[in-house]
Amino acid sequence: MGPVKSVNIGDVVARAGNYTEPGVVIEKHPDGTVVVDTEPMSVSKFHRYANTTGLSEEEKTQFNGILDQIYQKTNDIERINDIQNEVDKLRMNPNNQNVVRYLRNQQAFLIREARGLPRMYQTDETKVKG
Repeated sequence: MGPVKSVNIGDVVARAGNYTEPGVVIEKHPDGTVVVDTEPMSVSKFHRYANTTGLSEEEKTQFNGILDQIYQKTNDIERINDIQNEVDKLRMNPNNQNVVRYLRNQQAFLIREARGLPRMYQTDETKVKG
């Protein structure tokens, strides 16, 4: 038996046992059981832009809030740049590392879709090659 996986509120459950519909964890009980909601709107509440399984409930809310603002724009290049600005701000605080990782994944998705790159970005000077 491997390590016990920590399940967070809002994590996607692809299917469990006889239940074949995907859902999302909406409650955790002290006895180790969870309540899974298969309503698509419940899934969308936590996973509007990407699968955020692995983030805490607070991190899911932060991630979705950031992208809610960014996705008000329709231009993917502007979205890529806005995500980069958020990443650059958030990465200064180590507590944001999970949200930053998911934002970078979303940015990578947009880069592939739009075939464009952020205009400016920050990186470690040790990673700059001459």
